[in-house]
Amino acid sequence: MKRPTPQLGTETDTLGARIVAWLIDAILMGLITGALVAPLNVFGNGGVTLGGSIGLLLTLAYFIYMEATYGQTFGKRLMKIVVVKEDGGPTDMEASLIRNVLRLVDNFPFIYLVGLLFIWFSDRDQRLGDMLADTVVVRVDPQA
Repeated sequence: MKRPTPQLGTETDTLGARIVAWLIDAILMGLITGALVAPLNVFGNGGVTLGGSIGLLLTLAYFIYMEATYGQTFGKRLMKIVVVKEDGGPTDMEASLIRNVLRLVDNFPFIYLVGLLFIWFSDRDQRLGDMLADTVVVRVDPQA
């Protein structure tokens, strides 16, 4: 997998693709983490808590690594969108860490309500994490 060429200036045309990409990634990570941590359930509530914590950390690691390395997760790749710095440059580990740790805030009070509100009211369709990491989500350049 290589980092795709971004089509700059398309950040306000990605909301639907972002939602579908998030759903794809959520299902993927749910299946993977569920399979990996399910055996911990035999240890009762402590195992469930540990499994949930491991699942959260694996999911964050997936988003952080994939976006820092390739600019996109598998869901974003399928939807032909990519995360870039506001100046069009590639995301780095710091920006990816900031934008993805703040996914936790975006999920309050339930499934991405805060994130969607930030996207709808920002000029460049940015979540809080994008604003603080100086990133935008744009379409992949079809000509590249």
